[in-house]
Amino acid sequence: MKNKFKNVKYISILFIVCLILCIPLLWKDLNVYYDDGIQHIARAYSTYLSIQNHEQTTVLSNLANGLGYSWDLFYGPLSSIMVILGKIITTTFIGGYKLILFIGLLLSRYRYVYIC
Repeated sequence: MKNKFKNVKYISILFIVCLILCIPLLWKDLNVYYDDGIQHIARAYSTYLSIQNHEQTTVLSNLANGLGYSWDLFYGPLSSIMVILGKIITTTFIGGYKLILFIGLLLSRYRYVYIC
């Protein structure tokens, strides 16, 4: 019983640390376009448009001036689908991207408790 209480204590401490680390995600002027953020947001937007137009999502037809580009050669489709699901919840792609970043940070901290 004492060991279970210890795990709950660690999980709650890591959850609070995660919430503190995620405070910058709530800022409106946070630059999510830095590094690979713009690529993930653009890829999620293009995948969203391809799904709306009932097109094949391996070649995103609205990229490269309408010629199409196969972005899934470099990244797996799960990251863009997760951002699209976040977009459904938050109504913007940037909000969906921030939500996925928050969930990823939360899950990585939660996993750390069970490794120790």
